Amino acid sequence: MNRTDLVQALTSVCDNHGMAHQFEFADSEISRIHRTAEGCNIEFSAALVSARQANETPGREPQRRYSNGLRLVLAPCPPAVAGEAQAFGLLASGWLQRGLQRLSVLPVPSDYQAEVLSLHLQFANGLQMQLSGSSLRCEASEQARQVEVLAC
Repeated sequence: MNRTDLVQALTSVCDNHGMAHQFEFADSEISRIHRTAEGCNIEFSAALVSARQANETPGREPQRRYSNGLRLVLAPCPPAVAGEAQAFGLLASGWLQRGLQRLSVLPVPSDYQAEVLSLHLQFANGLQMQLSGSSLRCEASEQARQVEVLAC
């Protein structure tokens, strides 16, 4: 097991507060996609995040909240992203393709490395995007605010 695999395994188990946090693509809302020195930043105005206590009873529903401080960083940034003015809004679905593995939920934080990673985004307005890179980082800012999901 290499260092990246170990970090991924640890972050999927729990964070510093004893809770496992999972980002869900579907029903999350992208505020913008833009190029930075780090790569292609995909910023969320409302990212659906589930949290489960480490000692929680199996079968119990995780706590679901929206966070305004989550971002994905894909590197290197594909050249086609710079002109995507319509790439914002509600996601109907999305996933990260890493080899044969298709992930629609990502641990927060997490870091993925591979020769080829493919990020698929399906917007509720019908726009579809596929972005490729060799690394993807999922992270939450410390200033992020969270609100409960009030849907019935």
